[in-house]
Amino acid sequence: MLVALLLLQAASQVPKRSVPDPGVIATNQTITPAGVQSVFDGRVTGLKFGRDPRELWVAVPGNAWQLAWTDNRVLRKEAFNGRAGIYGLVVDPVTGRALVSTVGRVPAGVTRPAGITATTGNVAQLLSVEPGANGIPTTQRAWLGVLGRDAVGGPAVASRANSAGHRVVVIPLLAQNQLAVIDADNGAAISTVPLGVVPVSAVISGDGSTAWATEMAGTKPKAGDRTAKQCCEGFAEQIRVDERGIALPGTVSRIDVVRGIVTNRITVGRHPTALAWDTARGRLYVADGNDDRVTVINTRRPGVHTVIDIKPFKQRAIGLAPTAVALSPDGHRLFVALGGVNAVAVYDVHVPERATLVGLLPTGWYPSTLDVSSDGRFLAAGTLLGVGSGTGTTVGQTARYVHAVRGSVNVIEIPNAARFAAFSVAVAENNRLTLASAPGSGADALAARADVRPRAVPERPGEPSLIQHVVYIIRENRTYDQVLGALGRGDGDPSLVMYGRDVTPNTHALSEKYVTFDRMFASGGNSADGHQWLTQANETEYTLWPLYNGRSYPYDGSDALAYSSGGFIWDAAAARNKSVAVFGEFAPEKPDSGAPWRNRLLEEYRARRAGTGNAPIPTFNTTSEIPSLDRTLIRNFPTWTLGVPDVVRAEIFAANLKAWEAAGSMPNLVIIQLPSDHTTGTSADWSTPKASVADNDLATGQMVEALTKSSFWPSTAILVVEDDAQNGVDHVDGHRTVALAISPYTKRGVVDSTFYNAPSLLKTIELMLGLPSLSMFDLVASDMGAAFIGPDDAPDFAPYTAIEPAQSLYEVNPRPNQLRGAQRDAAVASAKMRFDVPDAAPSDRLNRILWSDARGWNTTYPGVKQGLFMPLSKDVDDEEREEARERAAKKVKAKVDKGAGTID
Repeated sequence: MLVALLLLQAASQVPKRSVPDPGVIATNQTITPAGVQSVFDGRVTGLKFGRDPRELWVAVPGNAWQLAWTDNRVLRKEAFNGRAGIYGLVVDPVTGRALVSTVGRVPAGVTRPAGITATTGNVAQLLSVEPGANGIPTTQRAWLGVLGRDAVGGPAVASRANSAGHRVVVIPLLAQNQLAVIDADNGAAISTVPLGVVPVSAVISGDGSTAWATEMAGTKPKAGDRTAKQCCEGFAEQIRVDERGIALPGTVSRIDVVRGIVTNRITVGRHPTALAWDTARGRLYVADGNDDRVTVINTRRPGVHTVIDIKPFKQRAIGLAPTAVALSPDGHRLFVALGGVNAVAVYDVHVPERATLVGLLPTGWYPSTLDVSSDGRFLAAGTLLGVGSGTGTTVGQTARYVHAVRGSVNVIEIPNAARFAAFSVAVAENNRLTLASAPGSGADALAARADVRPRAVPERPGEPSLIQHVVYIIRENRTYDQVLGALGRGDGDPSLVMYGRDVTPNTHALSEKYVTFDRMFASGGNSADGHQWLTQANETEYTLWPLYNGRSYPYDGSDALAYSSGGFIWDAAAARNKSVAVFGEFAPEKPDSGAPWRNRLLEEYRARRAGTGNAPIPTFNTTSEIPSLDRTLIRNFPTWTLGVPDVVRAEIFAANLKAWEAAGSMPNLVIIQLPSDHTTGTSADWSTPKASVADNDLATGQMVEALTKSSFWPSTAILVVEDDAQNGVDHVDGHRTVALAISPYTKRGVVDSTFYNAPSLLKTIELMLGLPSLSMFDLVASDMGAAFIGPDDAPDFAPYTAIEPAQSLYEVNPRPNQLRGAQRDAAVASAKMRFDVPDAAPSDRLNRILWSDARGWNTTYPGVKQGLFMPLSKDVDDEEREEARERAAKKVKAKVDKGAGTID
């Protein structure tokens, strides 16, 4: 096995043979990539071998590389503005050039096509890059149209002219739901063909007459179809969904390129993405990413020929995530990239309906692009997340960043049978799974045992639990050190505390009284994937690439394409006849109500607590387009909005708990969203950051107090976690976060340093309530049983009394005209940020404002040390947030004028 490592450094263009600071994988999976591994800055989204199998083209954000990979040389590096498309590179068989699809701003000095100005946002481009070995390099550009914030698919190019006289390139335009047809020789746009919803990839016949394209969401809805609306970008549209609210299977369309029409549309599995066309045998292989299968289409008599279920392991759960497919030159072997298990599955497809697994090849993190060399000797696998987070410098300090992604390419010599067997075992061990070919059933060890004594967290699924009610509280965006860094036990750094005991006394007291978790990590990098992980124990490729750019920001149940086919935790509960009540979580947001409403609600709350006011608790009417969620929603509880204080949410919860007491019945699973610790920066007239966090902390304490003093307490467990840590400051890692486990059966006064994450939480809930796994991630995760007592230990039923924070809940930010210097600048900057949805504000800028507000305006912002690699997480760039803010400028101005007056 080739083991050299190649680190490509954009600045020097000098390849390196080692990675001195590999990222640490933090999901209980191990990475042991085979072959030669080349490491890049950013996600690898396109790769192809050159005409010579010793050469390889690679597309990453901002650059296209040509490598002589066998002897560690860079032949060519072509810079471009923006990011490469999904599967965004192909090599022209006629010219040998690399054709790279990109989305970015029009570069300076380039003649702009009609309709594109200096202020135009992102534009889809097709770059034609000469190989570096062919004299003076030249680059041609074709313009595909103004797309705004968007993603574009990969190009496919014909080798001959079609009957219309054009040798063409076809490229899916994801947001427009179109296939662009471009002249391969001069870059001129020929036509666009309307397609179904979210076309991702395309292939084309050698004569340029016929193309096939995947449509992730299938056809556009018709009258009578069950649908759900994406939210909230310009290209959002209705998506066809099943009874759970999850996107229905997608389609693959056959396109007559010359006539510009779709002639056939074939339904395949959920989330069809990549294609591989065996033209000699009339077979088209389709990666169905959200169904863990490959559909084989007969292209001669269009229709489904067969389906290849991807099941290399005895354990079966969604999450293998086939993201790319490739064929050997003879068409006898099919290579399938499995993003979820960091491997490539290789199948013998002499007879596709009897396809057999040859073996598994380990890769870097989340392979999503594949190619096989023309001589059939080598496989190249491009990965989105590669070797983990890299290093950077901030305020003069070396720092590690989870989102400084280093994607990779693994070039693997196709092994013989014996080496295939060894590689397959490695993949299984890396993922804590059992090969399907291994002896035994693979399920015996997990079978529930008879006559086992009940315990809080059963050791095996289906065994009896002492817990009948789980309350799952989801908060927003804090790291461990920001809150508990000075707790006095556990692994904390007091110098990084921003919201200490005076602001968060309940979080401190509950962590001290019960268990301190100092190795809990948020699985997501932002709300768009954090909430997916916390409700589904999975993240689809749709949010990972991401494909929602220009369409939605799916933090709140507003994009059916973001949902795993394994379903939600409330689906699993309902399937086992468990009752569920959801308070706000994952329900689509409503328009933000502004600072005046929040302040009025806080004053009414203060009066009610003092017994001096009789203003009623506000009422709401919350709904969801996810049918299974809508049936469980507590209507009179708000969705994600910072306009409602969390202590008011706690009052609403207490009223529901009182009603459950009167009825003598409480839901088995209760999910509650508490978002105030997100804060609104130092926006004028809004609650100060410390007041917002204190509001969240007190509401948490009040809910715990109410539950511990209820009749349900002897059979209740409360789990509290943040949806993500939003790139905050932490001396271990920026994704380390705060979690609490509160129950009569929780251990008292101990530190648990076991690695836990979102799948760990969900697995613990599943064991408590007797629910099945949602995905392969919670299937193999470590549950939190170590934090709970055994069946021989005595429970502690003592109630908890909430602690009023020393920090006032009623403190508000001053207006800019009352401030000077950095404080005034921060107030002006905060007022321009969007807080009506999570993560719309630039995270780094907001974090610096929050740091200075908490620690002093002359205190140096610390380097963000992020040594762990959190997979399957995508941060939203601050530039993209700024573009979103510009698009919503009118809305923001109205909010500022209403909530804080004119910003001077």
